[in-house]
Amino acid sequence: MRKSIVIVLVLLVLSAVAPFGFGFWADSRLNTLLEDLNESGLVSFTIIKTSRGWLSTESVVEVELAGQLAKAFNKIKQKEGGGVVENPGVFLRSRIYHGPIAFMARNPSFIPVVATIDSRIVKDISDGAEELVNIDYRFRTDLAIQGGSKTTLSIPEWSGPVGKGDAVAEWKDAMISFKLSDGLSKTDSRIDIPFFRISAANGGMALTGLTLSSEIRPGAEDLPVGDSTVEIKNIEFSDRKTGASFNMSNLGITANTDIMDGLLDSKAEIKLGKFTLSGEQYGPAVFKLAFRNFNVASIARISSKMKEIRQNPDMPQDQMNMMIGATMISELSNLLQKGPVIEIGELSLGSSYGKLMGTAMITVDTDRPEMLSNPLLVKDAIIGEVDLEMPEELMVAFTMATLRKEFKDVNIQYNEDQLKTMAKARVNKRMSRLVAGNIFNKVGNMFKFSASIKNGISRVNGKPFQIPFGGMRPAQ
Repeated sequence: MRKSIVIVLVLLVLSAVAPFGFGFWADSRLNTLLEDLNESGLVSFTIIKTSRGWLSTESVVEVELAGQLAKAFNKIKQKEGGGVVENPGVFLRSRIYHGPIAFMARNPSFIPVVATIDSRIVKDISDGAEELVNIDYRFRTDLAIQGGSKTTLSIPEWSGPVGKGDAVAEWKDAMISFKLSDGLSKTDSRIDIPFFRISAANGGMALTGLTLSSEIRPGAEDLPVGDSTVEIKNIEFSDRKTGASFNMSNLGITANTDIMDGLLDSKAEIKLGKFTLSGEQYGPAVFKLAFRNFNVASIARISSKMKEIRQNPDMPQDQMNMMIGATMISELSNLLQKGPVIEIGELSLGSSYGKLMGTAMITVDTDRPEMLSNPLLVKDAIIGEVDLEMPEELMVAFTMATLRKEFKDVNIQYNEDQLKTMAKARVNKRMSRLVAGNIFNKVGNMFKFSASIKNGISRVNGKPFQIPFGGMRPAQ
């Protein structure tokens, strides 16, 4: 009995003492996290006030934009007629609830943490500071015991005027989350916006089912690698002034970047279910792009040098361009030594008129290293192929959309038959010259283009072709 009482007393003491100790641990972890974020050079975090309690700590952090983000902010302000702000920023007023169980936090979880931080964004550091936005958002950060952190911004359903009140915005519950490992060695992020719409007298746009997610980590030479995806179920846009409208559904974008044996491989794929433009429906559409075998060390040196050049705001643009060009030339041989490849694996667009299709690939001949180090000869080491075919009716449909805009701008009246006749005439005039010059072949209702280059010799549709400005010789 006495032993049980002692155990209970020990547990009570530990429960009372633990939050105070976890408060010091939370301070250390938060300081480290902010220092890691400051290293980005884009945003600066500075703790300007701390008031420690037993179970929680109050903190005020100044958040300032820096570098390119500050420049972009000021450009927007200047366009709106505002002045330049050297370090535009806001304040985070936070309550840090100490672990191991932050039971006093809003929506407490019983998963052990170092601390749970509830924050709000305010305009100044006064106790009654006005919030930056009039939306009842939830801004929460959990500092995990095993390391790392997870920040979640929850924005409940809202609607109201925006700008000068001439437009109305509305959205359903939105969620943004960022999961950071210690030292930012890995970053997982996700954005979910089920519905967003902005409406005005002259038109508007609506978006349904937006999801963005990414898993990014530093690879060799600290270049970021990982995976990213974007999914959008539907986008609608209308402009009553011009009569333009656009609808797109089932958009998916995936991207992957990795480094193997010192070489950077990156690929992206865009898929689109369908879209409607000027009353015509198109789709599905696919675009696949890949970059392979790029020397990582060379890319890192180029990136570092270009960053250094651009950090000099007083340098004339002509001099900056010359230095960037010199940097590229100095790294040319290293960059090309493993035969980098740029490839369009698929370009396709379906329609009721037929299907547009294309592929392309460009690389260099690594069996001729003497050319790769000489900018004047490297063109003769290029190997490339391009293939494209598109239906005549699809070109007419695109031209009709262009003519609609042209005629509306000058207030010309027309009917659809007249528009189609004029579009056909324009397509025939343009394409007949290209067919006569062997740039395109016409097979049935399809215009086809095929080109290749190797050993400095170029061919178009199987015939020798002299490329202007390049000095490459035609086949003999």
